[in-house]
Amino acid sequence: MKRVLAVMLIATLTTMMLGIERPSWAAQGGDQTKAEKQRAAVVKALGGMRRGSTIAVELHVGEKFDAVIEEITPDTLTVLRQQGDTVVHQTIDVGDIAKVKKTTIRKMGVASKVLLWTAATIGVLFVAGLAACASAAGAPAAPAADSAPTR
Repeated sequence: MKRVLAVMLIATLTTMMLGIERPSWAAQGGDQTKAEKQRAAVVKALGGMRRGSTIAVELHVGEKFDAVIEEITPDTLTVLRQQGDTVVHQTIDVGDIAKVKKTTIRKMGVASKVLLWTAATIGVLFVAGLAACASAAGAPAAPAADSAPTR
């Protein structure tokens, strides 16, 4: 019985100290201002970056990765990043990013470097192949004018 009275007394005193009509201690208002400040910091950091910049991204869910910027819009960030053994395009909402900072290619992992350079090389070779096909398709099929017919 003494324990029950002691628990009730502690609960009553705690309620009186915290204030039952002032639930501000349970409010989540600070999280909103923190999120706005974090978003402003991310937008400011992205303002100094451009397409092709190598960045380190940390999302609010705790995921961290290295990526290369493809496109920056006011609300989204499109990046090339390594996922498993492939390089994928990913569009991330700016509000989902906790931290972003510019890094050098030297600080990226070896596998990330290899996959990103491989993707870039394949893209360049693909464009070169298209250009070669286009120039071959436009070449005349007639023989050269300086060659004389033989009898």
